[in-house]
Amino acid sequence: MIRSFLCLALLSILSCGADPSTENLAGVGACLEDSPYAIEVISFEPGTYSGYGDSEMPDVVLGPPLSGPPTSGSLDVVSLGVGGEIILGFGERVIVNGEGPDLIIWENAFWLGGNPETPFAELGEVAVSVDGEEWLSFPCDPLKEEGYDPGCAGWRPRAEFEVCALIPLDPSMTGGDSFDLDDLGIDEVRYVRIRDLSESGASNSAGFDLDAVGAVYLESASQLD
Repeated sequence: MIRSFLCLALLSILSCGADPSTENLAGVGACLEDSPYAIEVISFEPGTYSGYGDSEMPDVVLGPPLSGPPTSGSLDVVSLGVGGEIILGFGERVIVNGEGPDLIIWENAFWLGGNPETPFAELGEVAVSVDGEEWLSFPCDPLKEEGYDPGCAGWRPRAEFEVCALIPLDPSMTGGDSFDLDDLGIDEVRYVRIRDLSESGASNSAGFDLDAVGAVYLESASQLD
């Protein structure tokens, strides 16, 4: 069953359900107007063995990620479950195609034993849409024999960065999985969909663990009309 949520401004996140003292929301109020992060969950269809973070929805996936070293994963996430999917939006703003990556997705990937060559990964397919009806997916091969397909999300760890100091976002400093609209040949999108690609997992925490979604280039929809 798909659960739809009303659009929530980041100001609401700070006062409704979320703990304003938590690290991922610290200082967000000071840069609320320029926040480059998703502010609404359009739908959430959890898969098998989901449940972790569910009680904190939708706040847990809105706003900035919980920054931290790539050697440890974030617990500020919701588990999509096996085959689960979630769609997020940016309110009256759209992600536009700029120079380099345009979109960043943070999962709780981390380097096993501190080794960048052996990340703990839970992969997801990323798709984008202008209208929420027609979708374009970034090509992702979860069965790649060596390493991980750069078109998949869920294998590049987060990084430590100051939320308000890094606006606009710089993918080289934020960590996470970055995507370029150029790869799909499109200029702007309104919605981002993440679909878990796992085939099994532990009860309550299976599948892709979403922390946050951010845009490098955002414009007001009215400015593009």
